[in-house]
Amino acid sequence: MNEIINGKNLDSILEYCLEIYKTDNGYIFSHDLKSKLFPDLTLDEVELLYEYLNDFRPKVLDVEIEGNPCLVKNGITERFFKNGGFTKIESELNSESDLSKTKENLDLEIKHLQKDKFVYEQKIRVQNDRIRNLTEDLKFISLIQKYWWFIGACIGLGWLLGEILGKIGLTS
Repeated sequence: MNEIINGKNLDSILEYCLEIYKTDNGYIFSHDLKSKLFPDLTLDEVELLYEYLNDFRPKVLDVEIEGNPCLVKNGITERFFKNGGFTKIESELNSESDLSKTKENLDLEIKHLQKDKFVYEQKIRVQNDRIRNLTEDLKFISLIQKYWWFIGACIGLGWLLGEILGKIGLTS
């Protein structure tokens, strides 16, 4: 709906038709509607409202577009108006539009969160790899610390054997 074709204007047409129908079963012509309800609109703009009402389903008014455009109340007009009319439809469309925008925003936020989660998981993997490497290094250093005396003893024993064999003359 646009600034001319909106729920308020269309409902004011329905209300005017219902008021006229109480006193007269006649047709409401576009020039009458312009002078009574829409003095700020041009006749062409009022006829745009007629065309919209003619195309709207269900037919809430009987509309004649050819020649001198006119409309008349039908069996649906009063019930449609009492159930909220075009204003209700417009507000429902706006609500759906708002829900759609909210859904789009939430979808966008989900994508950002998924991206952040992916980046976070990559950082965690890198940190886990670093921890694994440090743990292996620590195990090696711990092993050396635990058996340093054995390593020292082996080196000392090797040196001692070398000296003894050197004195015996088995080595040069």
